[in-house]
Amino acid sequence: MRLLLIITIAVCFFLSSASGSTVNYRQPFMVGFQNAMSNTISSSSSSSTSTSLLSVKQDFDHLRGGGGDVVVAKPPGFLKWAYSAVGLATTAAWTTIVLTTIRSNQPLGAMMPCWQHPLANQISVLAAVPLILSSYAKLRAAADSDSWDELSSTSCRRQNLALVATGVASALWVNFAPLITKIPGTVPLASHQAYSGLMKASLLGAYGSAAALSACVWQRCLPEDVRNDPLSWPGRVADGVAKSIVSLAPASIDNPVNVKYSLLTSGFLVLTAIQVLGPHPLAVIPSWTGRRISRAFPAWTFLAAVTSFDLKEASEMKTKKKASSNDGSGNGTPIFAESFGYRSLSNGIKGFGVVHLASKAGAIFLDPSFPESYHAVQLVPGWAAAAIVFVTLTLRSDVVSKKTTTK
Repeated sequence: MRLLLIITIAVCFFLSSASGSTVNYRQPFMVGFQNAMSNTISSSSSSSTSTSLLSVKQDFDHLRGGGGDVVVAKPPGFLKWAYSAVGLATTAAWTTIVLTTIRSNQPLGAMMPCWQHPLANQISVLAAVPLILSSYAKLRAAADSDSWDELSSTSCRRQNLALVATGVASALWVNFAPLITKIPGTVPLASHQAYSGLMKASLLGAYGSAAALSACVWQRCLPEDVRNDPLSWPGRVADGVAKSIVSLAPASIDNPVNVKYSLLTSGFLVLTAIQVLGPHPLAVIPSWTGRRISRAFPAWTFLAAVTSFDLKEASEMKTKKKASSNDGSGNGTPIFAESFGYRSLSNGIKGFGVVHLASKAGAIFLDPSFPESYHAVQLVPGWAAAAIVFVTLTLRSDVVSKKTTTK
């Protein structure tokens, strides 16, 4: 029996030294041996003996459960690359849709009045590209951290849910494009777009993989009791949406950045509703793309609304931290300069605004077919002008000075 015990201990020591694992299996034996020696040396003192026994208990409590602090749960290494891949795939899919739908002979015989006309319209909806990239950049950075804490934050969970929604909505548009983009009065009935074969499969694959990845990460980041109860997920999402809706107003009207993102959130939600629920020609605001992509663009104004709400909440938290430290807001200091991932989201919103407004300037001043070829826009000039004014809010700086936050 003693020989068997000695062989077992020797094998355990050998396997632990040969293992490349980060967990040190010899540590329990070393702890026990060291404390036993300490007890032997100080056996003459009862107080020393009790202290040693307490030390043994604390050391083994620390080791219980797989090595204490030695093993730390963190996102798998491939996750950040997965976010990069689906982000690029989503961007490529949207760019493909824009370039293949806003062009001459789509459908056959539908000609553009001049080359500037499709270019201005393409740029208008390609404004979604910096927004898409900024969202995936934030999530990729969170996936590259040492724990799940960042991906489990409210902001990242909200971004993942928004990307699930945009992925599903875009895939549905691709699948039902012939019905959504049909041209009234044509015989036989024609549509601006109808994907098939490999092109359709590729677009559906890009959007479907993006939605699936974000859904899986969102589910993994839920508290364990909620994660194990799928029937509670719809109610949790509904509660979160309701809470966000009643929190649209800025926490401080004296903070211009907070007010800016509050207005952007509300405005992008209104534009999304107009494009999804509004009749033609109202639905062409703000894309100016007629029936071609006006029903596909709301997926990205919805993402802009979610991103703006994240930035609104981040500006409020930043203001509270500054106030609690009696540090003020600081002159000339961007409010998101040190915030995890929010600088990327802020740049995405600003990039959206710059590209979108550039397209409108090009349509008005450089397109010789304006306004004759913009029939739908002419029917709702007030909404078109209001949308342009609204998007200019995205260009407002995120710098908050002491003068603007003190009365």
